Amino acid sequence: MPQRIKVFHLEDYKIMRDGIRFLLSQDFQINIVGEAQHGEQLLKLLPSTKIDVLILDIYLDSMEHIEAPDGFEICRKVLKLSPDIKVLAHSVYDDADRVAKIMKAGAMGFVSKKAGFEELLHGIKVVNSGKKYICKETSKKLKNLNKFLAGIEDTLESTDDFFSKREREVLDLLAEGYSTREIAKKLFITEKTVESHRKNLVSKAQVKNTVELIAYASSRGVIKK
Repeated sequence: MPQRIKVFHLEDYKIMRDGIRFLLSQDFQINIVGEAQHGEQLLKLLPSTKIDVLILDIYLDSMEHIEAPDGFEICRKVLKLSPDIKVLAHSVYDDADRVAKIMKAGAMGFVSKKAGFEELLHGIKVVNSGKKYICKETSKKLKNLNKFLAGIEDTLESTDDFFSKREREVLDLLAEGYSTREIAKKLFITEKTVESHRKNLVSKAQVKNTVELIAYASSRGVIKK
């Protein structure tokens, strides 16, 4: 009989932990070895707990009250301490930017909380086998999923993105405080082209100026962090 997959769950809501623990306990291939409400609890338990797959909530309520690491930082810390652990991110925030960000932080997979339990269970088994996985609920929103999973592209594009890839590059640099001339040099395009992209960005976002554009993009999680 094959060895059961040792699963640890980091999630701040007890009802979520209880529900997932119950459902996972019904599968003979799964062994739930622990759970935690805060990232600090997980990091303390890590040296004494053998984990194959970590189900990781990206955003925890504790982050709003104390100086605690978010899921992206937790992912990096866990993999630095225990590089053999397979991280499966689990979040209601399933936009292309945040999915790409947690995968870049080292996660092997992502399952939206909008997806069913079967997707979570399947994701656990896929990442445990060493393969990357993004659930169907999220995959259908992505244009370049296969290229991203293959490592050909390092960003994910949403099917409902209304900013082009070049516009997003210009937007990221504007948010970092670069001038039109500096952006033109960095992207090897003319200043006139940069200005054209900036005007298109402002028009698409239906805002008045660059300051409002950056605020708008930041609120939607479009700008890279």
